[in-house]
Amino acid sequence: MPKFLAIFLLSSLIAACSPQDDSQKKSNSSDSATLSTTATPDAAPGDETFSFSAASLTPGCDSESKMVCAINLMLKCTINPNFAECASNKKSMPKFIFMVDDSLDRPTEITYQVSKIKPRSDGTVEVHTQSTCNGNWFGECNGNIIYVMEPQNDNWIVNNLYSVETK
Repeated sequence: MPKFLAIFLLSSLIAACSPQDDSQKKSNSSDSATLSTTATPDAAPGDETFSFSAASLTPGCDSESKMVCAINLMLKCTINPNFAECASNKKSMPKFIFMVDDSLDRPTEITYQVSKIKPRSDGTVEVHTQSTCNGNWFGECNGNIIYVMEPQNDNWIVNNLYSVETK
């Protein structure tokens, strides 16, 4: 029995270390090519400031950047989860955006500016922003807010967001 186990382990080790065949290499390279073209960040840090107010939310997005449009939609839904575009886009945002509770201190005004774009090795992209709002909203709308973007169907969605304390 120990000889059988040793032979099995040795053959497993050899199989694991053997080079890939050409079909696997082609498949892996096409996957990474698709990911790199899909996951190319289309937002740019700059001087453009985006502002939203509960009194003047409008449907659609004027930006050419799909990343900015995804963030803008999420912020509109943060201000008003019952906004017209939010119902059809619930799956493309973190679930907590749609929580309803009077104690959440949901903002009615949010302003942000993109400060940095950082692609991650898993195909997602971090969009760093400087934001201000007139609420608290889990601490996710004032200061350095980072939106984790994920490519989906030739678009971008906000997969997650978090804040980083200013030093």
